[in-house]
Amino acid sequence: MATNGSKGKRDSCFVVMPFGGLWDNYYAQIYAPAIEEAGLVAVRADEVFRAGSILQDIVDLLVKAAMVLADISENNRNVHYELGLAHALGKPTVLVAPEGVPLFFDVGQERMVTYDKNDAFWGTELRTKLARTIEETMRAPQTAIPTAFMHIKPVRHEADEVIVRLRRIEEQIAEVARIALGGRSNVESRLGQIIKGLPAAEAIAEQLLQTMEPKEVIQRLVTDGFGVYMAESAVASAAARARRSK
Repeated sequence: MATNGSKGKRDSCFVVMPFGGLWDNYYAQIYAPAIEEAGLVAVRADEVFRAGSILQDIVDLLVKAAMVLADISENNRNVHYELGLAHALGKPTVLVAPEGVPLFFDVGQERMVTYDKNDAFWGTELRTKLARTIEETMRAPQTAIPTAFMHIKPVRHEADEVIVRLRRIEEQIAEVARIALGGRSNVESRLGQIIKGLPAAEAIAEQLLQTMEPKEVIQRLVTDGFGVYMAESAVASAAARARRSK
């Protein structure tokens, strides 16, 4: 049984697939039982969605997962987007699709578990095959990572922690507004406008600090239309970056 850490907590397998209808039955009767049989905890995004950024939920689940199971039976854009995220994060991935289904070239080159829907016992056989494949993958995870992604480290832009937190607050506010208005909200909040203005203010401050004193830069930013607090924050951040680069 795969475990995570000294407390014996089981690793998770994040399932990428469409939601609703027969898909929910496939998850409950085939995918989740196969994952459990292999010793992992099955997790699907719709089980943990909360108010806020859905993308953040998905990324968090992918980061924590030991591996990913992706049903690519249909050309579902959400499924392929999440599969791309999993590949970019270097997650071992098991792909599932019926025999004979035309697939996109990119994923069609990867190892895949297939099944014959004309077989009366295809569900039981797929469950058994998946459990075995998941166990094999956990024993040798590098075999289930596309070679194109094995040596790539994701490029991360430097981000101020305050900006990150403000953006997450903005996303949560937007989601609450969307729910309250029945999904019709397209209104950009003042917070969103401020967040977009901060990087611009910092870029200007970084350039001006090369020839001007901090107080002069703050005054220049205010004159250009930025708020006082935003100008002060931009100058402080730009000055800190300049000191770190020396």
